Formats: sequence, structure tokens, C-alpha cells
Amino acid sequence: MSDNKNASILLRLTQEEKNRITSKAKSVNESTNKFLKDLILNNLDNTETNNDSKNDINNDIIELLKEQLTIKDEQIHNLQTIIFNRDAKLLELSKKHWWQFWK
Repeated sequence: MSDNKNASILLRLTQEEKNRITSKAKSVNESTNKFLKDLILNNLDNTETNNDSKNDINNDIIELLKEQLTIKDEQIHNLQTIIFNRDAKLLELSKKHWWQFWK
């Protein structure tokens, strides 16, 4: 017995679709079978590559957003500190009488 096994896939097309595929295969000097096989397998490889690059782009965007979030958290903390200090000064000023203002 041979180790090479052949499998087939049946593809139902209209006559017009078949003619278009056959003419495109002839234009690149390939058999219809080889043309379809190369076309499908190349598209599958390209799809996998595109998915990997999309994941890389998404990961880059996530990292950028995390950095921005950290910066925003720091800015919020600084603003809260400023507000707390301002409120503390206002409380100190409100406790002084008008003649103690410059002390």
C-alpha cells in the first residue's frame, strides 16, 4: 500500500464561475487544481499572519492605554493634594480674625 493518500473536495460552481476560474488559471499557466490550491492556501497563510499582526497592534494599544491611565492616576492624585492643601489654608484663614491676617 502506498503512504500517499489522495483526498478530494467537491466544489459546486456555476458554469460562468468555472469558466472564470479556468481562464485565470490559464493566464498564469497553471492547472485549475494547482491554481485553486495555491490561492486557498496562500489566503489561509495571509489570514493567520494578519491575525498575528492585529494581536500585536492590540497589545501595543493596550500597553499605551495602561501608560496613559497611570499618568492620569498620578495627575488626579496631584490635583487632590493641591485641593486638600488649598482647603487646609482656607480653614486656617477662616479661623483668624481680620487683624491676624498678616501673621
